[in-house]
Amino acid sequence: MSKIKIEDSFCGYLKVGDDLCAYHISNDIVTLLLAENNGRKRHEIFERIRSRSEGSSEYLFDEDNEYIIAILHKGSFNNDVLGLNTSIQFSTPVIVKACGNADGFFGEMTEAWEKFHAITFYGGNINALYNPQAAVKQPEIKEYLKCNGAREIKMRPYGEYTRSVDFEVDGEKVTFTVSVLSAGKDNSTESKGEYSLGILNSCIQFSFETAQGFDKIEKYYKIARRLVAILTSQNNVSFDVYISQRTLEGKYIKTGICKIFNPYANYSKRKCHKVIPIWNVLDYVPKLINAIMQGSADSLIDLLPKDNRDVNRISITNVQDLCTALEVAYRQGEKRAREKDNLIKELKENIKETITKFLESHAEIDVNKETNIKSAFDYLDFTLKQRILTLYNENHSIVDEIISKCSLPQVNEDSIASFVKLRDNRTHSGTTEWGDSARLYTAMFALVYACFFRTLGLSDETITSMLLQIF
Repeated sequence: MSKIKIEDSFCGYLKVGDDLCAYHISNDIVTLLLAENNGRKRHEIFERIRSRSEGSSEYLFDEDNEYIIAILHKGSFNNDVLGLNTSIQFSTPVIVKACGNADGFFGEMTEAWEKFHAITFYGGNINALYNPQAAVKQPEIKEYLKCNGAREIKMRPYGEYTRSVDFEVDGEKVTFTVSVLSAGKDNSTESKGEYSLGILNSCIQFSFETAQGFDKIEKYYKIARRLVAILTSQNNVSFDVYISQRTLEGKYIKTGICKIFNPYANYSKRKCHKVIPIWNVLDYVPKLINAIMQGSADSLIDLLPKDNRDVNRISITNVQDLCTALEVAYRQGEKRAREKDNLIKELKENIKETITKFLESHAEIDVNKETNIKSAFDYLDFTLKQRILTLYNENHSIVDEIISKCSLPQVNEDSIASFVKLRDNRTHSGTTEWGDSARLYTAMFALVYACFFRTLGLSDETITSMLLQIF
């Protein structure tokens, strides 16, 4: 049997509601052609499809192809405004293709094909986070000394290179597994004629007690992509995806391959020595995923490059985003008792008392309605410079290691003030005078990472060793 894959371009027939349409897909653009000769009926079908509720999300199925294909449609259908052209287009984020088409394939399933018990992300940038060589037993020295050309390749027992952690997502038990997949030889035309003994790819997998619908594919892909991005320190990451079902014997069978589209022009080329190994943070993955789902990691993710050409470049937008991330990090760290924060609270209470006493003796004015004291009072806080200095003092042992390794300027009150001034000048006057302040960017970026990992409970020693990998 030939290797099942989703081509960049193919065609077939889709059901949209009760209406059958011919379609052609090129990358992520789907073009629907109405399969109806009668002009009046074709117009009726066109109007039905065009008027389907906007903002909806649904999978459209092609069951007339050699293998079942599901194409995700989200939002509205695009068409000729005048209605003269009855072709309809939409952009799909996800395509799923069945891994089999015979009775034996469907007979092993315990759920409908549109369900899955596990979703697996493998290869690509995941290989850098966990080297697939972890699954290979290293030969003894005597094997290297042989001169007869004989070599033996052995896989280690599955349990030696696989680990799992359990946690809950939206009240449902989920198992997160890190392992290595072994695929058979691939001597297709794409491999340029060489003979392959097999392929190893590292993987991360989410498995569930109860079957999930196709509507959850995007959700877990976004979680996996953001997790890989944080550990890679770049947003433009990629990997392959497939879904599985659990048989009655408790084994997993691959039921569908997924093609998920993203906007990146290129992908991260970071090797294993320049990323954070996922094995090092596996025990904290539940907290990390919870932070991703709650949006607590968004400000950090926004800082990560989306293009390889931007890896060693800094723009004023990067500086603005970094200042925002530091403000967020300070607020997230407020759960820890800070004496200075308590002083601000005390100051606000004193101001409240002063306003109350003033109103008691001056009924002719309502300062809350007639002045801007309320807005000024709401935003009363330490300056950004002071908050960054506080964050640095809390994490200086980590950041100083990065400063030493990268030969960066020292972080102090003056250097922080100059860095913040970059943001302020751009905001208030539209000018940018870089000077030496931009050289502080890497240290501040490391500070955001340090603050984020500390909220997850990692020790300073662990955070330091991880950040020394990516900076």
